Amino acid sequence: MHVKTYFVLIFFGLWARSTIAQMPFSSQEATDLQKRAKGIEIVKDTYGVPHVYAKTDADAVFGLMYVQCEEFFDKVEASLISRLGRTAETEGESAIYRDLWSRMFIDSTQAIQLYKKTPDWLKKLCDAHAAGINYYLITHPAVKPKLLTRVEPWMILMNNVPAMGGSNVSEADFKAFYLKEANQNPTVSRSFTAEPPKNDGSNGWALAPSRTKSKKAMLFINPHAEYYGRIEIQVVSDEGLNSYGAPFLGQFNLFQGFNEFCGWMHPVSLSDAKDLYAEDVEKKKGKWMYRYNGVWKPVDSTVIDVRYKKGTGWATRKFVTYRTHHGPVVYATATRWITLKTFEPNIELLGMHWLKMKARNLKEFTAAINARAMVGSNVVYADKAGNIAYWHGNFVPRKNPLLDWKRPVDGTTSATEWQGTHELTEIPHYINPANGWLQNCNSTPLYGAGELSTEMLKLPAYMLPDGHTPRAVHAVRVLTPLKNATMDDVIAASYDTYLPSGERFIPSLIAAYQSITNDSLKTKLAQPIDILQKWDFKTDTNSVATTLTVHWLEKIIALDMARLPKPATTEEQYSLTNGAAVTTEFLSPMEQVTALAQVVTELEKEFGTWQVAWGTDNRFQRIAESDPSDDKLSWGVPATPGFMGSLNAYVSKKTAKTHKRYGITGNTFVAAVEFGDKLRAKTILTGGSSSDPASPHYTDQVNGYITGQYKEIYFYKDDVYKHAEKIYHPGDN
Repeated sequence: MHVKTYFVLIFFGLWARSTIAQMPFSSQEATDLQKRAKGIEIVKDTYGVPHVYAKTDADAVFGLMYVQCEEFFDKVEASLISRLGRTAETEGESAIYRDLWSRMFIDSTQAIQLYKKTPDWLKKLCDAHAAGINYYLITHPAVKPKLLTRVEPWMILMNNVPAMGGSNVSEADFKAFYLKEANQNPTVSRSFTAEPPKNDGSNGWALAPSRTKSKKAMLFINPHAEYYGRIEIQVVSDEGLNSYGAPFLGQFNLFQGFNEFCGWMHPVSLSDAKDLYAEDVEKKKGKWMYRYNGVWKPVDSTVIDVRYKKGTGWATRKFVTYRTHHGPVVYATATRWITLKTFEPNIELLGMHWLKMKARNLKEFTAAINARAMVGSNVVYADKAGNIAYWHGNFVPRKNPLLDWKRPVDGTTSATEWQGTHELTEIPHYINPANGWLQNCNSTPLYGAGELSTEMLKLPAYMLPDGHTPRAVHAVRVLTPLKNATMDDVIAASYDTYLPSGERFIPSLIAAYQSITNDSLKTKLAQPIDILQKWDFKTDTNSVATTLTVHWLEKIIALDMARLPKPATTEEQYSLTNGAAVTTEFLSPMEQVTALAQVVTELEKEFGTWQVAWGTDNRFQRIAESDPSDDKLSWGVPATPGFMGSLNAYVSKKTAKTHKRYGITGNTFVAAVEFGDKLRAKTILTGGSSSDPASPHYTDQVNGYITGQYKEIYFYKDDVYKHAEKIYHPGDN
């Protein structure tokens, strides 16, 4: 035995005996996990990107989870805690209703039963998921979890709780219904205070060989999300796994990614299986009943105790929750209780994501997604054989096409029930379209191949709830002329500086300015209007016109929303806040001009002048405590929010302590992939691969992130070793 290895084993044994009393692991478990870890190799390349090599898929998952914990243990734990419905135990009373929501859809008892039913091959991956996290805890005794000192294999199966806002339910309305602890008389809500979606979204593109210089298919993966919620990683096993991409922290599938044969991208879709039902309820003989097909049926009730942190101790809030055959009651109107019907195939969803990671061609990939277990996401695909494809949604129920499914439908009749499931071939889709490219930017599939698809217009309206977003308009504009494209051309197209909403709205503002007779306003705004008149509708860090327009349009969107009836659901609200339905048509010239005057005044207050370059106002900053500061290092960013039509959607926000705006969501893991005889890909990650401020990989990707100068990845093992910065086994460091 090597002397160094000998002393490491002695140290490990002494450490295990001295700390096992504080950790929920036996010495045998620790020893077994250590032996397992020795068969897993992690190679971090010169960008800090980890590559995990293992004999089995399960061991690759072990290594994947260990690496996630190395960089973002707090976020991995928070993801699991949220899934368990136990966030209030770490955050206190403010999280009670989020926990209640989660527990109404699945609890630990149900998850344990699901685990028992899980196929053996998938159960091994669940076991490995827990083992990788647990081994990190064992080998890092200085890390103090907020709540979870041990992860169990069944926890990953609590992976399919629908998002509250994404389910057309606001937390305010949900809370109003379940507000009373005793809950004998649930509170009617319905002011509809849905939280507006962030102006970000995602872009997915696929180019056929007819459009590329190499005559190979390309995929562009461009999710926009909250920063630092995923990592860039490659996982490889001797069982045929070799995938590169980005998992959500706490999960073991690469949600966006590729292997040597094909790649996948999942933009969020409004085409989903989350529907609201309006229930007719009455209290009869002290028990809640609901009417269905003329018969009164009992409302099911379940008591849920939510534990929460209170001061230095704990408290518990008891809730009586309600459910009909449609699903849990999630809020109420003046006359009806509203239930949420959704689809929760936890085992199938987990398996589907893993199988598509190992698909080698269109047939295998289609077979994987034909599980139809994914709700609320589209699929963009490209492969080595030159195929490109798109599916608008995955699990889409058959519904009455005459009903408005963005709003609650009548729950008193079987006429509104789902009537089975659409096949993949029945939902909006494209396979190898003649134009040679596909796009989706959280948008309608009607323009997925550029031209309006008249055939898709014949499909049921519930399949086509999404609008033609400003980002989709921009995508069609840059993809239509793209020929003989290289990966760099595709990346450059995604950074195109043209802003469709600038060209759409600024002429209206200029006309409004010219029509008003208020001399003081005319004088105040003469110079800003002059700058806007000369603007070419392109953004850059020196552009004052971009600053004026972004701030102004934010106010116009607020005014536009205020004049409309309150949206009934988050789906209706999304169509407003994403910019597709914004209009100045119903705003008076004075309202438009006054909004610009307010922008000028606010900029003067914050900066001492209204002539503020966009890069001065709009900043990227990466700091460990996530507390932006004008006094700390930051970079100017030319990208704008999605409502401007910026493909590189960048959402920045001013805080009470800052004058400038700092990014909170935008590009996370982005990849341009070419499927040739040998795979090539260029990627970028927000900031860098490391979460350690002392690491050179904390901000080494910032400039490329801002300018679109992406790094070429190392995919093949020989290349990875040639560019290895660190090679180790889990637990070595």
